[in-house]
Amino acid sequence: MRVAVISAYYKEPLHVLRKCHESVFAQAGNVTHFMVADGFPVSDIDSWAGVVHIKIPNHADYGDTPRGVGAACAAANGFDAICFLDADNWYEPNHVETMRMIVDETGAQVVTATRKILTVDGRMLGICKESNSVDFNDTNCYFLTRPAFPACAAWLFKDARESISGDRVFWNAVQAGGYMRFHSIEPTVNYVSTLAFHYEMFGEIPPDDSKVIAKLPGHQHFQMFSYAQYKAMGGARGR
Repeated sequence: MRVAVISAYYKEPLHVLRKCHESVFAQAGNVTHFMVADGFPVSDIDSWAGVVHIKIPNHADYGDTPRGVGAACAAANGFDAICFLDADNWYEPNHVETMRMIVDETGAQVVTATRKILTVDGRMLGICKESNSVDFNDTNCYFLTRPAFPACAAWLFKDARESISGDRVFWNAVQAGGYMRFHSIEPTVNYVSTLAFHYEMFGEIPPDDSKVIAKLPGHQHFQMFSYAQYKAMGGARGR
């Protein structure tokens, strides 16, 4: 099985990009890392083994267009499965093999993984309670086989104002596709979070500079605020 891992990147430091890529390169089997520069390509990546380096203009849509472009390239080049991995996150060494074994054993068209939530300084908050493939599934936690590739169009063909919550748009597309799904309870994805909601999930008070994504009264679309701004507006928690 040829597996493509799609990582959109923007202005992350080189050591962060390298950690992401090394976690993909360490996966067993035939795995290729599609690293898609969202307007600011890093020349070092051209020499990294196992990488298809795609460079596109910046779209300012939280990586949605780069994910869609990477997925389209992987599909057109005959890959059997597609995963997504944000540039500041990384896989456990057994991630792809775990997903692949579940496909072989269950016939699932979409496998979803469990994630660990970490702070920017590397402290583990805990195992995510939200991304459970029932209420929601995070972008980094998908393993899509070819029958589910049409869901990837959601990254590209949506109202641009929905990009701030593009992960939920994609989750809705996967659900609407009616694909056979299976959820892995093994936490094989490491997710670095700056969201206030994740601190609250584990009983901690969020830092003032953590992020809140919320709809204000009278507004149709989500907006992003710092936790300090959100508190000043009278909010207590948000996603």
